[in-house]
Parts: sequence; structure tokens; C-alpha cells
Amino acid sequence: MNEEGSYYVDEEAGQLILQNGDVEERFYIEEEVLFDGRKYLILVPDQDDEDENREALVLKMVKDGEQNYLSIIEDEKEFQNVKERYLNK
Repeated sequence: MNEEGSYYVDEEAGQLILQNGDVEERFYIEEEVLFDGRKYLILVPDQDDEDENREALVLKMVKDGEQNYLSIIEDEKEFQNVKERYLNK
């Protein structure tokens, strides 16, 4: 089984961990946004500095049969709608 793109959530730390082979990237889950029947995650890189201007990553949770995976948002309108929902919470 190809592990590329696999992830898990460390609920105690409030982090999402992306795994690509032996490489692991950690992100804080800033917010979960529900929009149009889908769940989106606003993720901030886990870094030691407290830079408030860090760019967030927005990923869509997709269910395909029994599998759940994260996907980038390719549609600009969809992205803007999720962004507005997040900023106007």
C-alpha cells in the first residue's frame, strides 16, 4: 500500500500529521469549517516561532467509500467561500 498522502490526528496535541514515507510534517488544526455539507481544515504549520503572519493551509476532507483523505481545493470559488466562512466566524 502506498503511504503517500497518509495522515493521522494527534487529538491530545491538536495536530494533524502528514506522512510521506519517513518524512513527517505537523500542523496545528486552527479550525474546522463546515461548508456546503463538507468539512475543511484550516492548518497552521507547527513551528517554534510565534509569527502571526504564517500562511495557513486549507484542505478539504473527502470520503471515498471507506477511505477518508485530504485534498487541496482546486476550485477558486470553493476556496473563497471557505475562506469567507472562516474569516466571518
